[in-house]
Amino acid sequence: MPGLTDIYKTIILSFTKRILVLREEIKDIDKKLDEIGNQSKEVNHLKTIPGIATKLASRLIGEIGDINRFPSEKQLAIYCGIACVDNNSGKVTKAKAVYKANKICKQTLITMAGCSIRFSSQCKAYYLKKRTEGKSHNHTLRCLARQMIKVIYKMLTEDRDYMVRKELRKVA
Repeated sequence: MPGLTDIYKTIILSFTKRILVLREEIKDIDKKLDEIGNQSKEVNHLKTIPGIATKLASRLIGEIGDINRFPSEKQLAIYCGIACVDNNSGKVTKAKAVYKANKICKQTLITMAGCSIRFSSQCKAYYLKKRTEGKSHNHTLRCLARQMIKVIYKMLTEDRDYMVRKELRKVA
């Protein structure tokens, strides 16, 4: 069927041209987003965390909005869906995840936690500690994201950059 091969070639050529045009549009939009993100002081504060770049920081700040609307880091963690809420019933004590939370914010924090493992020795040490306790990978990322919420809340409320705490040495 020689006629079909010509049609297929035309269709494939058309799709490849469209893909190349879309890639260029994506690059232009990424540049504009980076420029807008670099103008925000909150985004610049979050970018000081190892492994966090403009896109993740911008997405998180866009979802959180004004940090002052959260009275504590616990409220921020609940809003982001990272905090575990007590589910006690009689003798049974359990904790459950918040399901009515901002899913984009939660996904962004989990991604930030995954990225920070590669670039921060403290985050990697915390991750490995939780893994040796028998926690699954996803649960460990949620635990790390919860710890990161504490740091992010403190950074944004105090209007400061991320600082690595020096190791405390035990004096014998």
